[in-house]
Amino acid sequence: MTTTTDGTPTPAKVVNLATQQAALPKLTLLGTFGSLTDPGALIRDNRGAIHRVRLNDTIPDGVVAAIGDDSLVLAGKTRTITLKLPQG
Repeated sequence: MTTTTDGTPTPAKVVNLATQQAALPKLTLLGTFGSLTDPGALIRDNRGAIHRVRLNDTIPDGVVAAIGDDSLVLAGKTRTITLKLPQG
């Protein structure tokens, strides 16, 4: 298992997905990390920018409301978006 720069272990599923080429939608969950009490995620926004986010962080598409093992929920002004990790 590899680790991030802060020493957090990166799950094998994330490592495998990160090294595969895939056609991704504009708003994409790239991976999740951290613990149950302090989860985080990497997402690519509609402009192609990569964001490392935690709960309650704000990005242009909404506020990070929840982070699971393979999903992230963004609460927007008019809708809620659930992102899932791409399946290989």
